[in-house]
Amino acid sequence: MAVLHTIHTGLTVYDLSHMQAFFRQVLGADIGEVRQIPVGDTLGHITGVPGAQACVCMVTLPGGHVVELLQYSAPASATPAAPRPCDIGAAHLALRVESVADTAGRSQAYGFTVAGQMQYLPGGPFAGQWVAYVRDAQGFTLELIGSA
Repeated sequence: MAVLHTIHTGLTVYDLSHMQAFFRQVLGADIGEVRQIPVGDTLGHITGVPGAQACVCMVTLPGGHVVELLQYSAPASATPAAPRPCDIGAAHLALRVESVADTAGRSQAYGFTVAGQMQYLPGGPFAGQWVAYVRDAQGFTLELIGSA
C-alpha cells in the first residue's frame, strides 16, 4: 500500500494563541478556528496517552502545507526541558522563505532565536541557499531556507 498524499504535520506547542500569532504575522499562514477536543477518551485512544486533552488549530502555510498546532491541557508534559535538535524525538519544520535573515529577525518578537549561525550551503539539494534553525524557549524549531 502506498501513501496517497500528505494531510498535515502535527506539532505540539506550549502556547497556542502565541503560535497562531507567530504563524500569521511572521509566516503568512491562514489560521483556522481553535477546536477543543471533547473531554473523553477520544484523544487518549488516538495518541495512546490516557486522559489527553488539547486545543487544536489547523494553519495553512503559503504553498498549501497544513500544520496542526496542538496545545495539551492534560496530562502535564513529561519533558522537563526543550529537546535539542540532536535528541531522539526532536522535530523541525523546514520552510523556504524569501529571506532567512529577515524571517529570523521577525521571529525574535515571538521569542525565537537563531540556534547556531546562518550558513551558506555550497552543495547538496539546497546549494546556493542560506539556512538557519530558529528555536523558541520550548524547543519549537523551524529550519529556514532561502536567500540571505
